[in-house]
Amino acid sequence: MTRLAVMWVHGVEIADDRFADTSMDLLRAEFTRIAGVDADEALVLRTAFWAPVYERRQDKLLRRMGGQQAEGVFDVLDALGGATDRGSVTALLGLVASGLVRSLPGSPGFHFPTLRWLVVHYLGDAISYQAGAVDRTLYDRVHKVLARSLHDLATEAGDDAPVCVLAHSLGSVVASNFFYDLQATEGLHPDGSAGVAPEVAAELGDTPAERGETLGWLYTLGSPLALFAQRHPDFGTPITVPHPELDRLHPHVGGEWVNVWDPDDVIAAPIRPLNDAYARACVEDRAVAVGPWWLGWTPLVHPFYWNDVRVIRPIATQLAMAWHRLQEAPAHVTAG
Repeated sequence: MTRLAVMWVHGVEIADDRFADTSMDLLRAEFTRIAGVDADEALVLRTAFWAPVYERRQDKLLRRMGGQQAEGVFDVLDALGGATDRGSVTALLGLVASGLVRSLPGSPGFHFPTLRWLVVHYLGDAISYQAGAVDRTLYDRVHKVLARSLHDLATEAGDDAPVCVLAHSLGSVVASNFFYDLQATEGLHPDGSAGVAPEVAAELGDTPAERGETLGWLYTLGSPLALFAQRHPDFGTPITVPHPELDRLHPHVGGEWVNVWDPDDVIAAPIRPLNDAYARACVEDRAVAVGPWWLGWTPLVHPFYWNDVRVIRPIATQLAMAWHRLQEAPAHVTAG
């Protein structure tokens, strides 16, 4: 039985390796219902938990800024942030309420600790990651995490298993860059790009899946890709989804890049209008209202994408159709 490989790539403010637990459970349930087959038999699921690459530096910075008295507060904020990414509205409201606190006992000059925590995590991750344009050390360490996850997926699902990626927030930029580097290494984007660094390549085996040749589905959720594209002339060149090799390896399995965004999410934006290349690469900028109804009209919807059935159900539908095509493929090829 051919299985599908699915990877979750998180964004900023994550400090919990269980960040995708709720989303995974939701995808399993929707896939099982739609496909009529147990998701655990058809899918292999993995996360790419890259937060630890920056976490120690950010914690050190916060403690130097806020003093020893703030250490416990930041631990609580980390816990609330992790619960929020698993879909907890209560945790999100706790974060919002804590944002009203102006100062901490013992740290009178450290005003609005929650907002500073958010700035260090949100801007800190983005600034540190994009420093890869000058110094690739941290950039490559993040990509090593994705490489290990892709290797694990190929090992369990199969060397040529079709790959689906769900990438949220800054994670969509990370996933795009990672697969772009793979495609540049294989000559799909011969524009002088450096491609995959040796230390990243060392995490990957020589299989179609690990060369990125089976990338079939990319779902960018609440993505700031449009903002990051400003660094390039005419907003740059997108990755190719699905990879051209996928149809040779698994004819007619399909594939798509869909950019899911909520118009109330100020971090997210459509990407198809960036240029003709993005319009061809991404089949849809899908506007979806995410989060609970009483919160869905605010920018606080940003953490809710992959915990929302309105986002996951269309993804599960695509994967269910792809899985059935894969099971039918051998007989179809023989008959042809």
